[in-house]
Amino acid sequence: MKSLNDLKIGEVGKVIKNEASDNIRRRLLDIGLVKNSLVTPVLISPGGDMVAYQIKGAIIAIRKEDTQNIIVEEA
Repeated sequence: MKSLNDLKIGEVGKVIKNEASDNIRRRLLDIGLVKNSLVTPVLISPGGDMVAYQIKGAIIAIRKEDTQNIIVEEA
């Protein structure tokens, strides 16, 4: 198991646990980062602080600091 930040571009991860703080946790749950959902990093911003993820058919950009507490396993 590793954090969502550790996934490489194109690597598929399955969400195991969301350990983010309350405000961020709720937002991440709202966009589909729930237990057992599949997520794939598809693009990194030029500055490297944002990553675009494919989550349930949508592409969503999330700051790296907000995804460091999302625990995933390789799917």
